[in-house]
Amino acid sequence: MFFLGQDFNFDSDFKVKLGFFHFSSCSGCQVAFLDMFEDLVEILDTVELAYSNMLTKKKDVPRLHIAFAEGALCIEDKRHLSLAKELAEKANIVVTVGGCASFGGIRRLSVGSQAPQPSHQSFIPLTEVELLKQKIKYAIPGCPPNPSLLYNFMIALLEVNEDFLQPFEFMANSKDACGFDVVKEVINKGLCVGCGTCVTACPSRAMNFNYHYNRPTFKPTLCVHCGSCLAACPQSFKPYPQPIYT
Repeated sequence: MFFLGQDFNFDSDFKVKLGFFHFSSCSGCQVAFLDMFEDLVEILDTVELAYSNMLTKKKDVPRLHIAFAEGALCIEDKRHLSLAKELAEKANIVVTVGGCASFGGIRRLSVGSQAPQPSHQSFIPLTEVELLKQKIKYAIPGCPPNPSLLYNFMIALLEVNEDFLQPFEFMANSKDACGFDVVKEVINKGLCVGCGTCVTACPSRAMNFNYHYNRPTFKPTLCVHCGSCLAACPQSFKPYPQPIYT
């Protein structure tokens, strides 16, 4: 499998080592992962939870096949920078989980003079961290992602179901995600169902709703390029058939 690498010994008891990491976020994405654990009972003999700041007491990050990371990186926080270096060194691949890690999310509002007091802080999504760019292969949208989506992604990852994983790889390579992406990839292609989810997800009110046409509208001057609308839109990519783990 592409995420196994050459640094692990293979035997009859081999398991895929997973890790869950937290940067700057509300931890909602990790809670979403916890919500799907009951469904993952069937693959517990295949995977090993090697690290989690919520579920394990380990302080040192071990070698990992797959690292799931939530939250944006605070560039003034030395702990964040240290953790990013460890992920780059010890994880075969990194999967960003949620809008903050993938696109910046609400953290995009906290830059420059808009930063919280007393210290000024700025945040960037993990997909823009130079140390991790070569390791991040997939980005899972959502704020937080639906547990069923996380479950199906996990199964597809273990099966190396490239058809199912392709949209997530596209998300990881999306640059400067914003309302333009919703307009181009959803509205202009006739995929918009007028649910208004992108409008409610937008923290800067750049997305609005036209009740006459039953479609969202976009004001570029208000957009902070957080990607929340793209992450929240249920039509942002069309899911492939669900994989079946064997």
